[in-house]
Amino acid sequence: MTTVSVPAEQVQSSPQFQEALIRADRATVVASLARGMAHDLRGPLQTLNLLADPHSDLLSQAEGPRLRTAVGDSVQHLADTIARFSQIYAPPETEIAPVIVDDLLSYVLDLQRYQRGLPATEVDLRLVGGLPPVRGLEGPLRHLLLSLVINAKEALEDQGEPRIVLGAQATPETVRLTVDDNGTGIGGEVRRRAFEPFFSTRAGSLGLGLTVARCLASRQGGTVDLEDGPGGGTRAVVTLPVWRRAPV
Repeated sequence: MTTVSVPAEQVQSSPQFQEALIRADRATVVASLARGMAHDLRGPLQTLNLLADPHSDLLSQAEGPRLRTAVGDSVQHLADTIARFSQIYAPPETEIAPVIVDDLLSYVLDLQRYQRGLPATEVDLRLVGGLPPVRGLEGPLRHLLLSLVINAKEALEDQGEPRIVLGAQATPETVRLTVDDNGTGIGGEVRRRAFEPFFSTRAGSLGLGLTVARCLASRQGGTVDLEDGPGGGTRAVVTLPVWRRAPV
């Protein structure tokens, strides 16, 4: 029996391997968001259960109008939460399209609130306005940015006042999406290996987030890199091409 040895680099660059990484990372993100959803929906569901109690006609009492308003708010909250979660991994778009950066980052800011099992971290959004749309697929870009936010939150686990800032800057041909954290930063060796599959400095981590982020960006003509943050810490930079309308 002959054994054929395949270089690790060739295996890791294969489409099958990249798809396996994306599925594993997707499972991690969805599990975190699902835990957050369960926590976030508990309150509205308790309100609805209270209203459905057959032993008390709460709406006919003095606090009935306030309860009616609370129930309406709870139902709307349930609908909004489920709608956001259902769109995280909607059926993939078949064609590259223009993606509005402000909407993309605002949506990711909403989604990250449902992550649990991570440090309670303040996440700010800084938009400069007037950014051109980028060329890409919105679903994978959400996944990419959520992976970077998760990575930043994990890096801030022991930080006294953890903070993450989402931002964007335009150049003539690209838009740079940035995820800044106020951690201690990363050394040269860790930065060099950060995008390797299964490399992590955290015990119990799969070490897939950055690998998948780079894979998703590359598929859409973009890049992901790590830099020193403006205030210490680390900056993850996603560079994507500006959308250009094809000539008629």
